[in-house]
Amino acid sequence: MAGASSWVEARDRHASLLRCSTPVVFQDRILFIHQQGTRVVHEGHCAAGAKRSAFPSSWVECHPQMMKVPSMPGSSSAGSTPAVAAPPAGAVPRHALRLLGAAVAVIGAGQAIQVAIVPGLIAATGIDAATLGLLVALGVLPFMVGAPLWGRLSDRFGRRPVLLAGLVGAALAHALFAGAADLLAAGRISHGTGLGVMIVSRLIFGVAGSAIYPVGQAWAVDLAGPERRLAAAGALAAGLSVGRLAGPAVALALLMVGPVAPLWGLSAIGAASAVLVVVGLGGAAAAAGRGGPAVAAGRPPRATEGMMRPFLVVGIGTFAMGMMQFVFGLHAMARLDMAAPAASQLVAIVMAAAAVVMLGVQTLVLPRLGPRPALAARVWAAGLVLLPLSIALGWWGGAWWAFVASAMLTGAGMAVVVAMLFARVTADPRLRGTRAGLLNSAQTAGYAAGSAVGGLYAVGAALPFGLALAALLAAVVAGWRLPARPV
Repeated sequence: MAGASSWVEARDRHASLLRCSTPVVFQDRILFIHQQGTRVVHEGHCAAGAKRSAFPSSWVECHPQMMKVPSMPGSSSAGSTPAVAAPPAGAVPRHALRLLGAAVAVIGAGQAIQVAIVPGLIAATGIDAATLGLLVALGVLPFMVGAPLWGRLSDRFGRRPVLLAGLVGAALAHALFAGAADLLAAGRISHGTGLGVMIVSRLIFGVAGSAIYPVGQAWAVDLAGPERRLAAAGALAAGLSVGRLAGPAVALALLMVGPVAPLWGLSAIGAASAVLVVVGLGGAAAAAGRGGPAVAAGRPPRATEGMMRPFLVVGIGTFAMGMMQFVFGLHAMARLDMAAPAASQLVAIVMAAAAVVMLGVQTLVLPRLGPRPALAARVWAAGLVLLPLSIALGWWGGAWWAFVASAMLTGAGMAVVVAMLFARVTADPRLRGTRAGLLNSAQTAGYAAGSAVGGLYAVGAALPFGLALAALLAAVVAGWRLPARPV
């Protein structure tokens, strides 16, 4: 290789100036600096026309599609590799992604537990349903604002410390809420004081909890490697689904202790998740999610660049899902002539069926799509089409099975849409956490809007269902070819 001697000398001079685990672009070549020192373990150069980018982790991304790896002195490798090199073999433990999924399951468990304890909490504390609903809603705005901010912090300072801050803060918020509820139930504090503490706890949860899932998503891609973004998104979403499935069982067991016990249990789960991150996700796993400023030439794109249509599609999808969850019980009572207890049971069955289907798609389908782009495009199109079909079936279905099938179709479609949009917008590691946070904010906004529109069911069933169906048809048009163009 011509000029190899002078190249190696220049390489070694620059490598000695770099901190550990930092790649750099030098004279159109990419240096991979070993995480335990400044030894160069691999070299390559971007193909003609590719955008060269180097990031403070153990690998480098070349855009758009190719990184050529020439034979170097003392190496037998030659040819080409995919656009983004994976983490060094053996550097990240195989169990790290599963541990991360278990850590973020606390969000799904929290959603399920909070729904399950509402009647008992109202009876124990004397807080009316409307006030309790407002308390729950208080966490929505901080979630929307906090998710992209935490994601940006994780891009700069690393995933592990930001995720730990979110888990610890959420655990403390749940404990604060549970303590206030217990004291209020025992008559040891006034109604106003208890309500004030609960308001503070919900705001703390909204701020801290908004870090958990988007930062976990970004870290999952860091761990799995850029080529397996879709599988990583599915693995984290599966952790969320497992939490949603396990949450009711946890609530049922702890309700035997007392009406507030599930909240103490939720706080304990959050603390255990933080311990899991400390003990199980250090070393190479922490290094894979290490942040820091980019060292390559070239300005990264704005975090919102090319994101409007992904925001629109995921927001509309969660809008429809939120609306359906709100009105399904009411619709079952009207359409199937059910009493309230029977309708509640049907809703529980419907939600469980949707969660199981989502878990199946996330664990069995999504991991197989990464290396098969043609199949992934067809699955994406199917996921989009399933969403308006599910709304139509739920609207016009005249039997219990139609309600269950509608929820299952919604679950399958949303599992595909959310994961594939996440994989699409997180190609650039410099913005991975920020964009994951923005996508989570769009989901939160959509869900809140769907719940609000669901309240229009009292005016007429056609109004919320019709609005959701029209919005989903627009989302199909807007998102039809989205995954084909990563941003």
